[in-house]
Formats: sequence, C-alpha cells, structure tokens
Amino acid sequence: MELKKPMKYSIILGLAGSVMIPLFYEAYANISKTFAMVLLLIWAAVCSWKLIRFPVKEGLLAISCMLAYTGVLGIVMYVIIHPAVRGFLEKNSKYYYLTIKEEVSFFGTAIGLMCLVYVAFFAKILLIKTVEKVNDNREKAGQYIDNAFDSSEDGGEI
Repeated sequence: MELKKPMKYSIILGLAGSVMIPLFYEAYANISKTFAMVLLLIWAAVCSWKLIRFPVKEGLLAISCMLAYTGVLGIVMYVIIHPAVRGFLEKNSKYYYLTIKEEVSFFGTAIGLMCLVYVAFFAKILLIKTVEKVNDNREKAGQYIDNAFDSSEDGGEI
C-alpha cells in the first residue's frame, strides 16, 4: 500500500480546509449565505477531484485524514481568524453575528458537503465495479455465442 502521495494530499487539503472553513463562515455571516455555500461546494468538489483517484484503502484513509485535519485544525484556526475578522469589520464596518441556529446550520452544511467526498469516492468505486461486471458479462456472452455455433462439440457436421 503506497501512502506517501495520498497522505500528502490529505495534509495539504486538510490544512487548506482548516483555514477556508472559518473564512467561509465569516463570508456566510457577513457577505452572503449563498456565496459561502457555493464556495463550500467548490471546495468539496476540489477535494473529491484530488482524492478519488487513489485506490480504495488509500483513498478512504486520505479522505478520513483530510476531514480530521480540517475539523480539528479548523477549530484552532477559527479561534485565531474569527476575532481578527470581527475586529477588522467592527473597526471599518458592521459585523453581523449569527444566531446559534444559523451557526449550527452552517457547520452542519459544511460537514455534509465535506462528506460528499466520501459519496464521490463510493460512486467512483461503484462505477468501476459496474463497468467491470458489464465487460465480464460481455465476454461471457461472446463465449456462449461462439460455443453455440461450434459444431465440433455436437459430434458431427451440419
């Protein structure tokens, strides 16, 4: 099992995600909810695109580690980024606070969108298995057809 490349991608994407999630939170609170959700969806698509190319075990491990890095380091980055953004906006503009319900909605949606990386990975596995099964069935059907017209097995000629 080759883990060097999958773990490299999981660390890079996890570190980047740990910074982006708090920034997307601030965008959600102070710019636009839709804009922040689109950014989250794009981020999940980029993570999926980078991580679904690995084999099953390596891919699942890379996705799990990326989500763990994003979650744990995201909390640390939130503690650093949130006060800085709030101070900047309060000094230059107005800072909009979210209610607990809105915060739970944002973080729940963020977790759900990041779990779409798993969905994309399993969809890839399902697609590969389906293509393999179709190819196998096509080969078997070809063998059956060839055997059906083979007169040497019948014991004589037609």
